[in-house]
Amino acid sequence: MKRTRVGFTLVELLVVIAIIGVLVGLLLPAVQSAREAARRMSCGNNLKQIGLALLNYESAFRQLPPSRIELNSPQIFHMGWQTMILPFIEQPAVYELYNKNLSWFAQPNVPATTKEISGFMCPSATRNRPAAPPALMNARGITYGTPQFASNDYSAINNIRRAAWVSSGGEMPGNIQRQLPGALFPQQPGMGIRFAEFLDGTSNTICIAEAAGRPELWISGRATINPGGGVAGGTTFVADGWGWSDIQDSFSMDFASVTGLANRTNSNTAAVTINGNCTMNCTNDSEIYSFHPAGCHSLRADGSVQFMSAQMDGLLLCSLCTKAGREVTQEN
Repeated sequence: MKRTRVGFTLVELLVVIAIIGVLVGLLLPAVQSAREAARRMSCGNNLKQIGLALLNYESAFRQLPPSRIELNSPQIFHMGWQTMILPFIEQPAVYELYNKNLSWFAQPNVPATTKEISGFMCPSATRNRPAAPPALMNARGITYGTPQFASNDYSAINNIRRAAWVSSGGEMPGNIQRQLPGALFPQQPGMGIRFAEFLDGTSNTICIAEAAGRPELWISGRATINPGGGVAGGTTFVADGWGWSDIQDSFSMDFASVTGLANRTNSNTAAVTINGNCTMNCTNDSEIYSFHPAGCHSLRADGSVQFMSAQMDGLLLCSLCTKAGREVTQEN
């Protein structure tokens, strides 16, 4: 009697392995795309909750919070907009831990400022971000160590500067020379923002946008060396925006190049230095940035959340970021 062997020959086994490899290669991008779609939806929900918190804040105080309050003399008073809305995102305990009459980075505030709040973090962004090095900490006045401040991926836009318009092929409206205020930028330091200030309409004004990944510096999808000057130049970190408690988390926008070099608007002459016309996702150093492949989320002042395409026209983005530019905008 002949004994028959049950199994694959070597050729058959190689064919099966090849087929499995092809199937995995076809399915893996689809799985990754599905996961990113879920993360993107969760990120948009974070902004939706922030929008509800801002509107509830306005209902309680008849004004929206300013992007920050920074008093250093004769007394100290430090609060950013994220800290102000903590009671409205079910974080009253963290709010009570925070002493607003100390610097935001003061050591007694560390139990609060190192508390991670999931609603302030985009699921697509990196986790376990490193703390800035001692030299950079010292440059900002933090001399007691290197605390790991809890991250934040959403930011208010203080101003839209002339370089953003010029790099996009236009000029600032209203013969303004240097900049126009963003949604949460106050008329006077420390003042709240009333809805009457939104001359462009709340649905046409971006209130909060993604600025993910800080304090690490990211350029076009890569963590890399900071090409700019200042205290953070040559490091792998941004100079500010180190967490939800950082009162300098909000930024003014000039746009940048795809290599991360920001445009500049001179504070005295309003003369501009143009390095590129990238509107988002090129650098997270004081510009709009996300880890979503096609664009960034934004929160409008009316509480609605919109996903902005990375190919959005720069002049349209400038118009949407101002609250009183009186521009007429039309979105597709």
